[in-house]
Amino acid sequence: MMRNPMLAALAMLLLGPSGPVAQETGPNRPKTAPGSGAPRTTPSAPQSKPPAPRPAGQTPAETEAAPKPKPMHETLRGYLRQIKGVRLERADKDPNTIVSHYTATTGETFDIVVIHSPRKKMVGLYSYAFGNVAEARNANDLRALLLNANEALAFGSFFVDREQDIGLKWSLRTETPITFEAFQTVYLGLAAAAREYGPQIADCMKDKAKEGESDSTPPPPRDDGENGADSPAPSKVTRERRVRNPQ
Repeated sequence: MMRNPMLAALAMLLLGPSGPVAQETGPNRPKTAPGSGAPRTTPSAPQSKPPAPRPAGQTPAETEAAPKPKPMHETLRGYLRQIKGVRLERADKDPNTIVSHYTATTGETFDIVVIHSPRKKMVGLYSYAFGNVAEARNANDLRALLLNANEALAFGSFFVDREQDIGLKWSLRTETPITFEAFQTVYLGLAAAAREYGPQIADCMKDKAKEGESDSTPPPPRDDGENGADSPAPSKVTRERRVRNPQ
């Protein structure tokens, strides 16, 4: 105890009745939870797994590249195999030329050639076997028939090539993908046009043949090398015309 009462009273005023004032926590001293002597720590966020290293010189697109698409001619052959009634010939040296034979439900068969032209970015469908303008009794009437048919057709248009052979064609652009549904619609539409107008064109050729018989003058021979070249409308096209693109 302090001997000097004055000093004791001064100490009571400075310290107060409850003893020394508790010290504040220093800036570098961790706080403790009430009733615990262990310092309080804040849990850290879980560390994410670092990405796997990529081979040097490759971009993410190259490391996850999509499978290479099939060539167009393979896609077209696959489409043709899915159409009922279609028979394909074996591929020639040029795989972009596909010769197909379509047999309708009525039993009629039509030759349709599918040609892919990468340079033109186009897929063309062609059908011949309609005869030659030179065989018609009246070429003007025949041309009028073809023009009227082109006005009425939804798919396909008739044309006359440099050799005066009559053909039917339709084209599809390849800038956008060609779906099976679109290809099948055009293919069957072309076959339907050939089935509808083929007999009308053949009638024009028969008139020419009858006129030749009455005059005892044989009709002009064809240059396709087929047997029965004097027949008015051959049922099949030659190999040369199958693979020729009239455009």
